[in-house]
Formats: sequence, C-alpha cells, structure tokens
Amino acid sequence: MKAAASGVVVCYYGEWANQRPGNGRFGVSDMPTDLCTHIVYSFLTLNGTTGGIIAPEQTTYEGKANSATDLVALKEKNADLKIMVAIGGWTEGSVNFTAVVNDDTLRATLVSNLYNYIDTNGFDGLDLDWEYPAQRDGADTDKEQFVTLVKELKEAFAAKSYLLTAAVAVTQSNIDLSYNVTELDKYLDYFHLMMYDFHGTWDSVTGVNAPLYAQLTDDSSLNFNVNNSVHVWINNGATPSKLVLGLGAYGKTFTLTSLNNTSTGAPFTGAGAAGPYVAEAGIYSYLEICEDQKNYPAEWNITEVEGNYVYANKDLFWVGYDNPNTIKAKAQYAKTMGLGGIMYWAVDEDDFGGICGDKFPLISAGIAGYNSA
Repeated sequence: MKAAASGVVVCYYGEWANQRPGNGRFGVSDMPTDLCTHIVYSFLTLNGTTGGIIAPEQTTYEGKANSATDLVALKEKNADLKIMVAIGGWTEGSVNFTAVVNDDTLRATLVSNLYNYIDTNGFDGLDLDWEYPAQRDGADTDKEQFVTLVKELKEAFAAKSYLLTAAVAVTQSNIDLSYNVTELDKYLDYFHLMMYDFHGTWDSVTGVNAPLYAQLTDDSSLNFNVNNSVHVWINNGATPSKLVLGLGAYGKTFTLTSLNNTSTGAPFTGAGAAGPYVAEAGIYSYLEICEDQKNYPAEWNITEVEGNYVYANKDLFWVGYDNPNTIKAKAQYAKTMGLGGIMYWAVDEDDFGGICGDKFPLISAGIAGYNSA
C-alpha cells in the first residue's frame, strides 16, 4: 500500500529500537519507505550551557543499524520521502531548553547549530519536541520564547525551505501554559498532536491510552479524549490542515486489583509488568500486545468499543490500546475534520515484522482510513 497522497503520514523512529531483543529489534533497514511520507529521527538533545546539540550514538546490533546516514539514504528508494530530525523528547524535559531560549546568544547559537546539522546531514527539516514549554522545571517566559525560537528557526530555514514542525501536548491546560497557538501557526508547517497518554498509572483507575471519544465509564466532565483535544486546538486558532493526528502504536498497562472489574475505570495496584521488547513497566508496544494474544489466545479477554478503543486483560494484566480497526476510525476522523494527516509514535512499535499477520498493520490501517473518508 502506498502512502496517502492527500495527507501526510509521519512516522517517528526511536533510534534506540535497534537495541531491543529478538522480534522487537528495529533498524533503519526495517523502515516502511512506501508507507511513511515523513520519517522523524528521534532525538537530538541539547546543551543548556552552550546551545550545542548532541546527536545519538551510531550503533549496529545483530545487523540492525540506527545510522542517520542510512536513514537519509532511504530517499533513494522514495524520492518523495522527507527525513526529519527531532530535538528533545520526554527525557530531555525543559531545563536545557529554558536556559537556551531565554538567552538571546544561546538561542542564536542553537538555531545556527540546528540549521548546520540538518544541512550537513541531508535532512529535510526539524521537529521541535520540547515537553513542554513553561512546564517540568521550565520558566513562565518559555511560552513567549518558544514562539521566538520557532520564528527564528523558520527564518533560518527559509533559504532552503526546510520543514519546521512541533510535537505538542493536546489539552487546554497545556495550551494555556505552553503554547501561543495563533503565533506558532504563522511559522510551523505542522503541529504533531500527541494524542496519547490520556490515561496511565497516574490515574486512580484503569483507562485506555487514547480514546477517540469518551470512555463508557468516564464522568461527563472528563474531556480526556482525541475528539475533544482536536476541537480544543482548532478553537485556539490552529489551522486544521496544519494539525497532524498522533496515533499511539502502544498501549498503557495496569495490574488489576482483582478480576471482579476488568473494564475501564477499574481499580489497580500498579503498572503492568514490562514487556519483552520495550521493557518498560506500564507500556506495551502493539507488537508486544498482538504477539502475546497470538501466542496465548485462550488467556486473553478482549473488548473492542467499536470506532473508539480496545481494552484487554490476561488475568490481572490489563492493557488499553488501539488495534487496526480503531486506528482506521481515528484516521477517518482526522480526514473528516480537515486535518493534514496522521502521525505515529512510533514506527518501531508496530508489528513491523508481520509476526501477527501483515507488516505494519497500524500504519496501513491509518492510511486506509484517511484515504476512505
């Protein structure tokens, strides 16, 4: 299946995925160049003292490489493919960003360093993944200075028409703290809406990763869903065609208190145990979910709320996630709302090897959904 010509298909790639074991090991050679329109190499980090940038270490494990050079070379297979690089990420936080953007000299140095890195290495643009301005030990001035950074990057990139995007949080409270939407809209090519992590072990009860609409157990005042957040961004002044709907190729996991309640809104005692590949408690990649369900079908109890979300449990292990059906529904929704396309965090968490059936079932379902709306 070819990528949707009428919308972007943005595939984030975590360069560390080549260090995962077994079926989870993902390298540049696994990239679906016929599905993604944009691949985002994640992440550069930054030096808060100098405005310098730090690139990931180039490694190869059991034949799987994370080389940026190899990634950029994928454009030889698909001349229309755009290869971008992201800076930041959850682990980076705000401290270094805050130090740099609030200092005119350091900010100018960062802009120059980012331009030179992109230009030297053959990338097509930059994704800003600051999580999040004025939050997580940031400063109140971050919101204004983030606009300044974006404006200066756009000006620097203009000569070669490099793309400039930002991965952004999606609730009204986050916008109030972090984003001047109408100003950012002037300079960014796309906003990558991080439409996931609506629920997790910070909650008091189980909840799915990214419901399209309200969960059946949600209180009427709870607006933690994709539909509400899309409207929030549009209502705050974002151009709909610049909004790219984020889709999570992973689920949030919990350990249930008992089997008396295995729905959303159920009590739990903690995060679900780490999976074999991503190896992080509270998270299962779609590959980890589908492989376990394939290997132990009789042990899984799966509930799909059509066109919205899926949750399942294997004894006390509980996961809320998306399958190809709900991904397709979300992509159809994105097209109907006039959004610019769809985005995946992350390409390396889909069933890229076809362990459970066809390769890249989530990405393929999203493309089919966006094209069919």
